[in-house]
Amino acid sequence: MSTRIAAEWTWNGERFERDLAVVFEGASARIEPAENGCTRLPRRALLPAFVNAHSHSFQRVLRGRTEHRTRADRDTFWTWREKMYHAALSLTPDDLYDAARMCFLEMALAGIAWVGEFHYVHHQPDGTPYDDPLATARAIAAAADDVGIGIVLLQAGYERGGYNRDLHPAQRRFCTADPEVLCQRTAELGRTRRVGLAPHSLRAVTLDYARRLGAFAADHAWPLHFHASEQPGENSDVRAEHGATPVTVLQRAGLLGARTTLIHAVHLTPGEHALLGAARAGVCACPTTERNLGDGTVRADLLDTQGVSLALGTDSQIQIAPLEDARQLEYHLRLSLLERAALSPPTDQTPDGLARRLYAAATTGGARSLGLPAPESRADWIAVDLDDPSIAGAEDVSLLASLVFSIERTAITDVWAGGRQIVRDRAHAGSAGIVDRFRDLQRRLW
Repeated sequence: MSTRIAAEWTWNGERFERDLAVVFEGASARIEPAENGCTRLPRRALLPAFVNAHSHSFQRVLRGRTEHRTRADRDTFWTWREKMYHAALSLTPDDLYDAARMCFLEMALAGIAWVGEFHYVHHQPDGTPYDDPLATARAIAAAADDVGIGIVLLQAGYERGGYNRDLHPAQRRFCTADPEVLCQRTAELGRTRRVGLAPHSLRAVTLDYARRLGAFAADHAWPLHFHASEQPGENSDVRAEHGATPVTVLQRAGLLGARTTLIHAVHLTPGEHALLGAARAGVCACPTTERNLGDGTVRADLLDTQGVSLALGTDSQIQIAPLEDARQLEYHLRLSLLERAALSPPTDQTPDGLARRLYAAATTGGARSLGLPAPESRADWIAVDLDDPSIAGAEDVSLLASLVFSIERTAITDVWAGGRQIVRDRAHAGSAGIVDRFRDLQRRLW
């Protein structure tokens, strides 16, 4: 059976148009002229849902717990990481399920229909595998199923504490010393799930380990994700070991390609933007996390000039708002370059040209990163309230720009994921129980 919904305005892949219907058939969708028999959504606009290409769902427990000075001299990413490790050491598989379910509920309410979960909390706190070595991955997948969003489990490889560094005690939970073991476990998971491989970073794995995961991912046509050049300290460590910074090392090793996504890529050296473009690799920026941790600004303008596909991720879950990340991708550049419309080419002066590029990062770029079909062809859509105060009055060529630059989550009324409606009239049926369980977890954890 098919489901037909029609709103006042519908995104057709290039612009908003009247008198169109979105037809769901299973997990697929198509757009056709609106006819009798459609479910009408008055005072609504329909558009493809968002894709979150980079998430660590367990870090939802950290929200509000790290926004203070923890040392006298200087707080940085590295001091924040100690608090994150405390959480990582404390969570059982059931706790990971409750944290992920809270995180994914918030994603659903924010219009996210798919998430790429960069999963590295694999083992017991002392590093011993659970009786089921995939227990934590299955718990997080179950959380996504319960909420109703799609998930791609990006199984992260962790081998060491860093170049010439022992493992931090918390990192024992992350470590799978043999890359073949991680590959085979991911293949088992991949029998029933969308999966990918994610050598955590060139800090956390040797180049041989990364090559093994890269080859296995290529053999299975899976996504391959790396953290890369998030911090100057990371670049220094990789340069000390390999004589070059991460992107250059990965390019020389043959690990950049159309299925590769680099997470953050903040501190690229001259020429590395072009290397990514030539390799057809993608970058997933996480602007909310990057500003929260003081990482720096992704030079999305230089990446865009080289044809690098841009995606967006919520990463540390300090805030879950896809279009906030989209607009911050632009706004961070405005602050750095002291100019407006930094991601709009000089030849594109259309009213929604910049908005289309940013919306594409939240949808098309994420889909590409996770190996999903194009947004308009999936049964993953959202409806927004045209009378919500954040976008009221935008019912012409300004509608997409108003959504991208001004929308609040209150405007998102309905969400369909895989053809199933998971948010109706701004509510999710499981909200109360999910929030109750998460509140109990926070009380025990902190």
